[in-house]
Amino acid sequence: MPVFTNSTVTLGRMLLYKFIQKRAWYLVSAIYTIIVLCYCNTPIFWDMYGQVKTAHYFLETNFKDLFPNGNGFVDNGYFPIYALYLAVLFKFFGFKLWVAHVSVIPFVIGFIYQLQLFCRRYLSPEKTLFVLMLTLIHPAIEAQSIYFSSEVCFVFLGIYMLNAIKDERSSRIALSSTLLCLLNFRALPFVILVWVYFTFLKKQKSVWYLFLSVLVSAAWLFIHFKISGWVFTNPENTEHRTLLDFSGMLKNFFWCLVKLTDFANIIALVFMALFCFNHKKVGEPIVFVILAAISIFIFSVPLSNPINNRYFLLLYVLAIPAFIFSISTYSTKKMAIFSVLFVLFLVQSSRLIKPNKYGNAWDCTPVSLDYFDVRKQLDDYVAENSIAVKDVAAGFQVYFNDAYYLMNNSTKEYDLLSDTEMNANLYIADSNICNNYNLQRKTYLERNYTLVKSFEKGAIYIHLYKKK
Repeated sequence: MPVFTNSTVTLGRMLLYKFIQKRAWYLVSAIYTIIVLCYCNTPIFWDMYGQVKTAHYFLETNFKDLFPNGNGFVDNGYFPIYALYLAVLFKFFGFKLWVAHVSVIPFVIGFIYQLQLFCRRYLSPEKTLFVLMLTLIHPAIEAQSIYFSSEVCFVFLGIYMLNAIKDERSSRIALSSTLLCLLNFRALPFVILVWVYFTFLKKQKSVWYLFLSVLVSAAWLFIHFKISGWVFTNPENTEHRTLLDFSGMLKNFFWCLVKLTDFANIIALVFMALFCFNHKKVGEPIVFVILAAISIFIFSVPLSNPINNRYFLLLYVLAIPAFIFSISTYSTKKMAIFSVLFVLFLVQSSRLIKPNKYGNAWDCTPVSLDYFDVRKQLDDYVAENSIAVKDVAAGFQVYFNDAYYLMNNSTKEYDLLSDTEMNANLYIADSNICNNYNLQRKTYLERNYTLVKSFEKGAIYIHLYKKK
């Protein structure tokens, strides 16, 4: 009887394990959905502020104007597909924080499902399960999901496109690549590089459907030019779209290399390089990582736009299966050691905060969640001491209008702290969350202002200065 019982238990565990292997994306998607729902009252963070504000504008104008510019709105030349998506949700469910956060759930589930399909082409079910589990502890994926970033949609469409190409599904190739390019022009170099790879190395004819995305993007640029009078650089915001000189490009190239190695990616890259060296070939999962890296460098190095880690999110995701693929030729014991090393670097990366003058990828780490309590402390202090809101100058993120930051009926908005000029406000709120370190401003504050209050939590701070 005991033998029969043990056999039943062993069989049950084996069947459960096999089920989890086949349906791993169910489990991981469910966990991510729970995480998003747990943070659905989190205020708006960083670049999603602009998306929410634009979506609200579409609601107010009844979707009649797709080119909001001026009065705090900046047209960046993209087709505003994600802001329109948010606006439609707001129209049906209300302009609420929880609606904004829930909006990312379909793309989280979609990207996990597509990642599983992608992994199964190159890895065993056991290794595929491990890849999906690694996404759960990846700080950039977790933070971007919590902040309902459009980059999650970008990752979903990117992997969806690769799977469609591998399956030679023409309509899906056209659909995924077109939506990807409309979502962000940063996708264009990646799409073109993927086309080159599959056309000239794989001799695959169906990949020509990728060019529909290029044609649609060109059509949108033409329409945009006819209406706005410019194609790529908005005259209202030239600082983020100017072509750099050689020294500026060299600096951007360096920071691209730094961000390429963030979030344990340095470990993945080392083992990918070792695989290529030892086997005298480049495995296809590694090819996609290389193409993603080259496309980011092509788009980011020449331009003055600040380089953010979220631009590398698709690369970070593709690097996980490429890493597992690269170490699959080693013994089980060595694979375990290498995997533990990767996990340790990954976990530690979420806690590694650079000095303020170098800036941090706050929207790619859950550490930034402490900011919202710090900002509330500032708000409470300003209200309790009857300080006029416009007497306070604050940088990007801290100055945000409550109408879009908290998505409530308040219109409280601090004065915007200039990145270049010295504000003369009665109060200045200086915070490392803004990534706007300025040595000249630091000296200016020391000479002309007095620190009256510091608000801190974790790695985040806001220092409130008052004019002498």
